[in-house]
Amino acid sequence: MRSTEGVELHIREVLADDAPAIHRINHEALGYDFPLPDTLAQVERIIKAPNVVLLVAVDGAEVLGYVQLSDYENTYHRPLKNLITLATSPRHQRRGVGRALLAAGEEWARADGASGVRLVTGANRVQAREFYAANGYAVRKEQTNLIKWWD
Repeated sequence: MRSTEGVELHIREVLADDAPAIHRINHEALGYDFPLPDTLAQVERIIKAPNVVLLVAVDGAEVLGYVQLSDYENTYHRPLKNLITLATSPRHQRRGVGRALLAAGEEWARADGASGVRLVTGANRVQAREFYAANGYAVRKEQTNLIKWWD
């Protein structure tokens, strides 16, 4: 348990019951309008997935934020972890929650033998880029994010 700026912060692995809070954080902090039943299904899927961690920061029963990391393996460098999402409720931003979640994710990555953590964030997410820079992350290259849906 960590005390940071009036918050008794505890970081633990996610539970399916955390899905509504994650859904709310995704909407409020990231602007995603993914339906709650789908969020619950994804949380349940992630809980069962190998080599993935989904941690939540809580103050009592309130979920303040979460971090998700997974394996990032390729043929051109040592093993990394991919930081999929780090999000904090807007009501709890700038109170150490994001830093604590990032540190917990990095701790998991180190313990699992990763050489580092990589992530992708939108060019428009200026505060996120500043946050990561303040926590030791450097821009390695600019990229274009492409996707192909199977619908």
